[in-house]
This record gives sequence, structure tokens and C-alpha cells, in this order.
Amino acid sequence: MTDPLTSDLAALPSVGDELPPGTALCQGQYTVVRYLNSGGFGVTYLAHDSLGRKVVIKECYPGAMCCRTQKTVRLRSISHETDFDRVVALFEREARALAHLSHPNIVGVHQIFEDNGTAYMAMDFIEGPDLFDLLESDPDRFEPAEVVRIVKHLLGALSYVHDNGMLHRDISPDNILLAPGGLPVLIDFGAAREDAARATRVLSRIHTVKDGYSPQEFYLAGSAQEKSSDLYALAATAHHLIRGHAPPNSNIRLAAVAQDQPDPYVPLSGTVPGYDPAFLAALDQSLRLFARDRIKTADDWLAMISGKAAPGRAAALDDDMHLKISQLVSETDSFLEDAPGDPREERAAREAIPDPLAAQRAAERAYWAEVNDELEAIRKDIEREEAMKRQQAQEEARRLAEAEAQLGGLGDARTARGGRFTGWVKDLFVSRKSAGKDTPLQPMED
Repeated sequence: MTDPLTSDLAALPSVGDELPPGTALCQGQYTVVRYLNSGGFGVTYLAHDSLGRKVVIKECYPGAMCCRTQKTVRLRSISHETDFDRVVALFEREARALAHLSHPNIVGVHQIFEDNGTAYMAMDFIEGPDLFDLLESDPDRFEPAEVVRIVKHLLGALSYVHDNGMLHRDISPDNILLAPGGLPVLIDFGAAREDAARATRVLSRIHTVKDGYSPQEFYLAGSAQEKSSDLYALAATAHHLIRGHAPPNSNIRLAAVAQDQPDPYVPLSGTVPGYDPAFLAALDQSLRLFARDRIKTADDWLAMISGKAAPGRAAALDDDMHLKISQLVSETDSFLEDAPGDPREERAAREAIPDPLAAQRAAERAYWAEVNDELEAIRKDIEREEAMKRQQAQEEARRLAEAEAQLGGLGDARTARGGRFTGWVKDLFVSRKSAGKDTPLQPMED
């Protein structure tokens, strides 16, 4: 009996570098049904296994350094061999790490194999649209209760991922599917792409960030990436669900702050009705520009929105306590001033009482000093980069001028030699004419 899923697959045309429908993989265990999407590092296909079940096949295909002959992946240049092998190794390493994860909100990887000169991973097929498509087709479905439900599910998934020593690195609406029943599922981890872009010069220029969703540290080569980096991307995704658009590009935010301009991000707290203030405050905190100011872990975020440790609550309690201590100190000072005794001893006793707000003010000064130092470092980096560009431009202009000078000198030398030869011939004929035709030629001195 013919499987309707594979009938006439071979007749469907191939669009680009992707494998054509009907291609068998892993010794016939999988058959490509159709192309799904592609990026700078790989191609994704819908396929089915030998039992007819739908699966997703992800192919390691860094197009900047490889091409396809028939079905086989080949290098564009032999010089790419080492880099290609490194990318394939990173791809397989991530696939093995994902294969050990088992969570309802994370796509499952159940096989890794090599074929056609590259590596593949077979993943669960999630029947359902992604959040980005839903934002365009059905934006009204994202009521406050639905947004909160989705965020809580994804925080649980991130907590599990982070506890296993991994980062997602590519959270955005198009990488979150809604499975049947509305279960959000994280797909397309970006850790291998990020590592490959750092490890290989050929792929270093490939865009591995998503404007609006990636934190500023993703834009800076060599910057530390932490759990809070994933939390920033999740908060940016939630921001899109709430406001209908992503927050401002974090790189633009960083540039504004570095130039002593206001951060263009507009906080959600107090501006969006229908949400628990603690939920919006947690989003705002996770979207702070610098990692040290964000919520540190998914568990901390869940605790905040569950009411166990609402953002700002501890700080408010501390402020109340400081106010009460200040009032107590003031009352004590008044009492001592009115009471009989030696004024010098009373003054010394009052001065010995520590200022309860001194530590807080010192901490605030230290914090802003650190921020200013960081901004100054960013300014210096920008100035250093601009100076390098100017120096490179000057060096290029100098080399061009030297090349033009060399070409001009060569032309002058050739012209001079030609003139000298012409003059010698002319003198020769004049000499023969004056002496007669039979006069033997005499060599002319140069």
C-alpha cells in the first residue's frame, strides 16, 4: 500500500541547496518530505521515519563554506576543511546534549547520524504554529492570563535547561511552538551556532543575534553569556506578546546609555492594564540592559511572580526599616539634648551611633561608579575601533599611493629608454649619410 505522505515525492522540484523530496537518509530510516527552513548554519526538513511517523530532520549545512553536489555536501575550498570539521563537531555535541534533555516544553532529539558528508539530528515534530505566526494571524488570543501561562511554562523549561548546564541562546517568538492543547515548546537551540561563529573565521560574520530579543552581551564578541541572557530573550518575547512588538534593540539601548542619553526602553510596569504588577515588574527587571541588574535565574523569576518574593518587596521593607531606625535615632538625639549631663559626652555618644543609611548610600555610590566605569570603557572601545578604522583607511591610501607611484616611475623609465634608443638610431643614419653608403658602421657610444 502506498503511503500518501510519500507518494510522488520524487517528482517535487528542489528549490535551492536543500535535499529534494524523497531523499532517503540514514540508510533509508528517514525520508525527506519537504523543506521547512534554513539559516547560515543548517537546513531543516519535514520527514518521516520507517514507521510513517512525522519527524523533523536538521542538517548541518554551513553554506558559507560548503555546497552540494547531487546529495553530497562538499567544501567550497580545501582551506575550509578544518573549520567545517569543527562546525560538524559542535553540531553533534549540541545534538547529544539535547538528546539527554526530557521536558514537555523542550523539543526532543532522538537520533544523531552522519550522511552525505555531514551530520544530522532527528527531532520530534511539533504539530502547531509558532508564536510569531500567531501574533500575525490571531493577536487577540494573547490575553493576560494566556501570556502569564506561556511565560510560566517556558520559565520551567529554562530552569531545567540551565540546571543541565546549557543555554538556549535563541529564544524568540519564532522559536516557540504551541503544541495541541496550547503547550509552548522551545525549539532550535542556538548554542552550536554561537560557538561555531566564535570558533571559525569563515562564519564569524554570520548574524547570530536577533534584534529586539538578544541582550547586548550577544552583540559583543567575547562577552560572558549567562542564564540571565536567556531570561532577557524570554522577557523580550513576552513584551512582544503584550505590546505587539519587540522592545528596542539592546545594542541601540547600550549606545544611547553610553552617550549619556535616556534608555529608549519604556517599562511595562504601570502602563499595561490587566496584569499583576509583580509580573510586569519581573519582565522589566529581566529586560534591564546590564546582566548584573537582571533576575538571575528562572526559579527566582517564578518565585517573584508567584508572590513568594515580589520584585522590590525586600527593598521596600529595608527602606521602612531604615526610616524607623532614623526616626529612633532622631528621637534619641532629642532626648539626649533635653536631658541633663555633660554636652561633650552627649555629643560623642551621638556621633558614635552609626548612620543607618550610610551603607546604602555607599553601595549606591559604588554601583553608579561601576556603571560609569563600564560606560567609559564602552566609549573607549568605540573610540579605539574608530581609530583603528581611520588607521586602516590611511594605510590603504598610503599603499595605493605607493602603487601608483611605482607604476608612474615604471612608465617614465620606459619612456626615457625609448627616447635614448630613437636618438641613437637617428645619429647612426646621419653618420652614414655624411660618410657615404659604403662606410662601415661604427658603434656609437651610449
